[in-house]
Amino acid sequence: MISSLTGTVNFKTLQGVEVQVGQIGYWVVVSTRLIADLEIGEKTTFYTDLIVGEKLLELYGFSSRQEIKIFRMLTSVSGVGPRTALQIFNAHDGQVIEEAIDKADVAFFQSIKGIGKKTAQRLIVDLRSTLDQVRFQEEKEFENKEPTVYQALVQLGFSKEEIRLVIDKIDEAADDEEKIAQALKLLSGND
Repeated sequence: MISSLTGTVNFKTLQGVEVQVGQIGYWVVVSTRLIADLEIGEKTTFYTDLIVGEKLLELYGFSSRQEIKIFRMLTSVSGVGPRTALQIFNAHDGQVIEEAIDKADVAFFQSIKGIGKKTAQRLIVDLRSTLDQVRFQEEKEFENKEPTVYQALVQLGFSKEEIRLVIDKIDEAADDEEKIAQALKLLSGND
């Protein structure tokens, strides 16, 4: 499976872009928001999901691993195919979509062409539990990666989301005291 592509944008239309990787050009279906941000000749990386169907073989591309994760979650819901999921990304970025799921915002999903009230409700019900499981797993990974730093920051009152944003940025070779100091510096915005 192709999980990411790094190459040069050769050609673009309203439906996607051709990315030249070595001597091969890959057609990648991307959101209209992402197409607007790309320039021909620009080097870029797409995080991708290959969709294989009976009469379908399409590579969907996104600008972050988080967005590809949300895309996969969306397409896991009954009645939501890759084109419908892409319609959601045409209107909003991954973080906004995740917030709408958290807030159980049915109107947010209904505003997308092709999604009715029942599908919007099903999206929220199915994805809230999936999102909670993913967050729990990510939290455990961060806690296991730097347990001393994680616990220290929790005890100092930082949210799990704030901790998640800085834990990957600290120097793994440093001792625990230095790691905590680095994390505090990042959290205070004095990086």
